[in-house]
Amino acid sequence: MNKMIRLMHKLWTAPVIKQINAVFLAAVIVSLTLLLSGCKLYTVVPNDKNKENRQGVTFYFQDDSFDADKFVAAAWDSKVLPVMNRKAVDIGVVLAAIRNNVEEAGKKYGVRSAQGGKEWNFIVKGKGNVLKINTESRNGTMDIDLPPYDHKAELKIQVGPVIKGTSVRDSLDFIKFDDFKNQMDFAEVSNALNKRIKELILSKLDLKQAPNREIEFTGAFTVMPAGEIVVTPVQLTLAGGEK
Repeated sequence: MNKMIRLMHKLWTAPVIKQINAVFLAAVIVSLTLLLSGCKLYTVVPNDKNKENRQGVTFYFQDDSFDADKFVAAAWDSKVLPVMNRKAVDIGVVLAAIRNNVEEAGKKYGVRSAQGGKEWNFIVKGKGNVLKINTESRNGTMDIDLPPYDHKAELKIQVGPVIKGTSVRDSLDFIKFDDFKNQMDFAEVSNALNKRIKELILSKLDLKQAPNREIEFTGAFTVMPAGEIVVTPVQLTLAGGEK
């Protein structure tokens, strides 16, 4: 037995075995490091590009994943709504300009997609009469008759629960694609904006009370090839004060 123990001790302390032990220990250390690095701790860090152009901060976790909800929450009252209200053009003026010449209307009142797309995005405001609520799909809309009222719908306003498109994001010139690390982060900003619109604006709207009532709105839309005008609202007020 003693001979066996001495033999095992010699084998364990042999140079080759020591090398194997060292490799094993290194592998354990690397595994622990990777495991610990997977923990997510939230922080807000200045973005170099944003710092240079004073556009604020970008919200990331320490593992570089982006928190779009927090980004939008921080910008909603301080930037999103002020910019939308300041730049909104009367819907009648914009529609008349579009019917005359889309490109000229875009140059005067619109914003190109932040990714260099061809579509024009417009920030608009106005009032109209609610003709109908369309709830056949989860992407619900309301048909709006603009003054002078003739009982014909000139546009639709999205009312959810599903909000489609990127019109609000792409109409805000302070949200630039180059300020984000990748396409997914940029896309999440639009999703977060639409989510906030649903939670803060549309969830408080009693759609059953909307038909045949006048509504005031501020929002954005993108001119699409089909020609249909679908506004994504950031503010909605039914006649009588309901928001």
